[in-house]
Amino acid sequence: MARRFTIYSIIILFMTASGIFAQSTAKEKFFSDYETLIEQIRSENAEILSPEFYIKAVSLYEEAIEAYEEKESQKVIREKLDESASYAHKALGVIQQAALSISMTLEARDAALSAEAPLYSEKLWEEAEEVFRDATLNLEDDDITDAKVYGNRATQIYNKAELLAIKNGILGNARDQIALAEQAKADEYAFHTLTDAQNLLVETERLLEGDRYAKDEAVAKASRAVYQGKHAAYLSKTIKNLSEKEENWENLILKFEEIITDFGTLFNYQPEFDEGFESSVRTISAYIVALKAEKKQLIADNNRLQEELNKAKENEANYSAELQKKLDKESKIEKIKQLFSANEAKVIYEGDNILIRLVGLTFPSGQAIIQPEYFSLLTKVQQAMREFGNSHYLIEGHTDALGNASTNKLLSERRARAVREYLMANMDLNEAQITHIGFGESKPIASNELLEGRELNRRIDIVINLTD
Repeated sequence: MARRFTIYSIIILFMTASGIFAQSTAKEKFFSDYETLIEQIRSENAEILSPEFYIKAVSLYEEAIEAYEEKESQKVIREKLDESASYAHKALGVIQQAALSISMTLEARDAALSAEAPLYSEKLWEEAEEVFRDATLNLEDDDITDAKVYGNRATQIYNKAELLAIKNGILGNARDQIALAEQAKADEYAFHTLTDAQNLLVETERLLEGDRYAKDEAVAKASRAVYQGKHAAYLSKTIKNLSEKEENWENLILKFEEIITDFGTLFNYQPEFDEGFESSVRTISAYIVALKAEKKQLIADNNRLQEELNKAKENEANYSAELQKKLDKESKIEKIKQLFSANEAKVIYEGDNILIRLVGLTFPSGQAIIQPEYFSLLTKVQQAMREFGNSHYLIEGHTDALGNASTNKLLSERRARAVREYLMANMDLNEAQITHIGFGESKPIASNELLEGRELNRRIDIVINLTD
């Protein structure tokens, strides 16, 4: 019985969940386009650029959602949504018009925001915002002329707010420190330091008046003013204390001597002050100068050693690459050698060339026709050539010395051409990559006086050039 109830409960829960899901999906479909439109005007700052239309569009959209939740008629809901959409489209129109009519105002407002005008120039910012709202309301009323008038006025106020915000943001701390120094009577006890801080403050203000975006230089001056303000307050307090008791002067000098002694111990030097502290200061200064020179030399030595190390690493890398390249080449050459038997070809590695001497390829007397029985040998030649697929290949034809030299040269050239054409037909080669030449009887490798020598001289040599 309990089990039946559990299954029944699961079914009820599933049906309920499905109904809720269906209802949720229906609601999403019903409101989807309108929600997208509301999100669009929000993302395009309609709340700022078209406040009245924005409020009406959002309010009507929220009323439509409430009506849906209260199960009012679709007609009522749709009317609210359509009215909301109408105001949203009006807002988009105002946004586009604002970009045309009061673009300078929008830029000035953004600049004031970037300078944190709401924080550092609150009153001017609020005044500018009020005038800016008047400009947007006129845009909503389609009164472009008045919108531009209010926009120009808002631009001027935004610019003032931006400048004041920049000044307050950069100079605020400096002003505070100078005020504290003045409270500490720095004008009496540390007049020069206080004056320096005040002058730096004035210089920074003038700098920003001339160029409000010269922030880096202004920040540097203001930071110096902050330092001098603090310095003046410290000096004022210290000098005032010294003035109260004569023994304070002795304490001050002893404190200074103690500081110098601490510096001296860093160099294993014990200062003496019976004739003042100038000599000790010069000695310590000399130690520091020597240390700086030593540091400079160490840096130079380190840089030189680093360069040498980098060069050594580079040479090692180049050597490794060259070694690997050489090993790869030797491996391929050995592979080519293994392709041919002794009665098919002789493989010779000379300098930048591999020479494949096809001792097993012969032609009929006086002819340049490749017999089918040699196709398998030429297939091996193709395999060898592919080992160095980007190389240049030269097909050389040679004859013995019997007969006319001119005829022999022509015959050797025809035979070399026949081999080239065969290879071209069976390999993916361009015209320039493989060439042929006939040497005739001009390059014998054996004596033409003997039959065996003449047989060796009648040959085809394949030269693979390995130059990169």
